[in-house]
Amino acid sequence: MQDITLTLPADSLVGVRIPPHELQDELRRRLAAALFSDGILSGASACRMAGMGKAEFHHMLGERGIPQPLDEPDFDQDLSNLSAWKNR
Repeated sequence: MQDITLTLPADSLVGVRIPPHELQDELRRRLAAALFSDGILSGASACRMAGMGKAEFHHMLGERGIPQPLDEPDFDQDLSNLSAWKNR
């Protein structure tokens, strides 16, 4: 798949509170988070779009209060991890 360029009207970014040198990366992260949260992008695709690893991406979602869907294998693994942690 080829890269997609998104063109935004310059006047739509007037007053944006993101430093210019961080703008592109921040917009990519926010778009990836929104599409993931809406169920449009898989976790792996959202990580690639955001330019982040899985742990870093999920940490960012948590910091921003974005819910993270949990499928059954993830839930089972979390229960197993919790049980192992309690039995230490």
